[in-house]
Amino acid sequence: MAAIPLVRANHVIPIVDFLNQIGSPIDRFLAQVNLSQPCLEDPESLLPLYQSSAILENAARSEGIAPLGILIGQQTPIHALGMMGRILCNSLNLLDLLTTLEQILGMANSGLQFSLRWESDWVWAQYHCMSPARTTNLQTQYYTTMVYINALRLALGQTWMPSEIYLEGPPCREILTMDEFLGVQIHFLSPHNSIKIPRSALALPVNSGAALKDLTSQLDYEAYCQSAPAQDFVDSLRQTVQALSPQGYPDITLAAEVAGLSKRKLQRQLLEAGLSYSRLVDQVRYEQALELINQPGLRLIDIAAELGYTDAANFTRAFRRWTGVSPQEFRSNPRP
Repeated sequence: MAAIPLVRANHVIPIVDFLNQIGSPIDRFLAQVNLSQPCLEDPESLLPLYQSSAILENAARSEGIAPLGILIGQQTPIHALGMMGRILCNSLNLLDLLTTLEQILGMANSGLQFSLRWESDWVWAQYHCMSPARTTNLQTQYYTTMVYINALRLALGQTWMPSEIYLEGPPCREILTMDEFLGVQIHFLSPHNSIKIPRSALALPVNSGAALKDLTSQLDYEAYCQSAPAQDFVDSLRQTVQALSPQGYPDITLAAEVAGLSKRKLQRQLLEAGLSYSRLVDQVRYEQALELINQPGLRLIDIAAELGYTDAANFTRAFRRWTGVSPQEFRSNPRP
């Protein structure tokens, strides 16, 4: 069973910020996909990709803005994408940027496939955004396209545009008439999204600005790798449950919905792994409890509330069931 596609919150935050700027009812759009603002507080946290894509699609329809993803992408600089943005900004040249993106993209978005296709005088940056059945991710394709163009501009200049683009979606008149796309040959209804890059430009240095020249620390990079989207189904479901926990642990119906599965199929996959959904949620709660209880400044009553317990006594009983000791005893004598 394939892993549930997940994306870093810092790829979603520019979407929320733009919608706030134009006065869109962002809380309503978040509620429509069962997300809330607390889920976005940590920029490097993971979110279910299908929920994130649905925000864009719903907003584009509601606001009547056909190229909404393009408009948001235009205002999304690469350094806004957190750790991945900083890594790309520290590339040596355009070739290094492209090959780095190909290698690390899965750590930021496990639902986006990226590869390079080489021709004699050109390189094609090809990408495909996963989408659940019976829905579309057209705006995500637009947003991704513009963000990638912004990445290429780190070496090719802030006004650069490709001479040719392939898009998977249907023809969009609004994009064709945008000033930025005048002179760009756009092919719609293509089997994949693709941006044409001159091979002669691959040696151009990346100019990310002095403020972004500090190299990412090894410690930060290791933490980034460790928190990357899981590659198997069960672990990605754990990450999904954890991602949604700030608004309350999701029930199995919501978990199945954001995973793009039926409730029965999700249960079957867990059964094959020797788990029930309630057991998996219990494991996530336990892992989060250990992380929180090792922070000495947090009161136990606050930890209980963070984990969704309305009564601290219920948390104490659950913790004793997990560890055999009370939270107070554990904190006094922490295990290795």
